[in-house]
Amino acid sequence: MTVATQPRDVIAENILKRLSDLEDHPEEEIVPYQEFNVEGKLYYFTPGGFLYRRDPGTEEVGGFFCGYLSSEVWRRRVPSVNKRTSRREGSLARGPHAT
Repeated sequence: MTVATQPRDVIAENILKRLSDLEDHPEEEIVPYQEFNVEGKLYYFTPGGFLYRRDPGTEEVGGFFCGYLSSEVWRRRVPSVNKRTSRREGSLARGPHAT
């Protein structure tokens, strides 16, 4: 039986290493599902800190899993609910239920 292996993604390793360094890069934020381009490759994070790379032909499966951030790093990198709400100018308070 042959097991297919994915080649090492040095770019993804560097992304995870940089974001895991809270001392030297404390201000960088991660927005879940927001794609970003590094050296011509598209990457994105899912909630929980899981990094994926989108390659042609991977749309149906969501891309290739590249690695993950620790829970502590993920919590520090994702904007808080209050920050997101203020960016949307209080959009969470609007709607038929708002007074």
